[in-house]
Amino acid sequence: MASLSHSCSKFQKMDNSELKETLYSYFPIIEEGAMNAIVKHSSYLKSTKGTKLIYEGKKHDYIYLIIKGSVKSYYSKDSKEVCVWFSLENEIIGTTSAIQGDFSKETIELLENSELIKLNIEKIKELTQTYLSISHLLTNLWEEHATFLEERLYQLQFLNSHERYKALIKATPEILQRVSLTDIASFLGVSRETLSRIRASFVTFVK
Repeated sequence: MASLSHSCSKFQKMDNSELKETLYSYFPIIEEGAMNAIVKHSSYLKSTKGTKLIYEGKKHDYIYLIIKGSVKSYYSKDSKEVCVWFSLENEIIGTTSAIQGDFSKETIELLENSELIKLNIEKIKELTQTYLSISHLLTNLWEEHATFLEERLYQLQFLNSHERYKALIKATPEILQRVSLTDIASFLGVSRETLSRIRASFVTFVK
């Protein structure tokens, strides 16, 4: 991995049985032989807030399962960050372009000190030739990602900023305690000041 902008990531000791047990808790449909193969291409990662997992303009062969923590994905434009999405515990993260073997169009950065499982997606894609359950798993992940993108596009096209804010906190109520208002404003496509007004009006409405 390219050098990190903050303190370097530290790989903690997690033996294969612990790694396997953790992965089973997220992917119970995978049979034992397939899971053993996945474990060979996986590792436990504990990193600090601000660590970049994937860099814009770089190729990357990994996806990540968030055990604890949160991340943001963003594009860089005119020296500004444009947040695309946030993810919290129990979610798989990566970039579509990187998974397809292209240069990533976005950066993924940790918003909190986090614990993750790092999976070599290129090796796991090769395993689909041998294990049907892994093929089904990847298909399900792609379908979930496509659904997310469809919903995100719908919100950007048809919802106003107040409605997007309401949808965000309804889907992820804890987001306000874990993500900065600057990042949330960027995600919603509004200024920090506009977000403050939206929050104030929303609180007044709720009361």
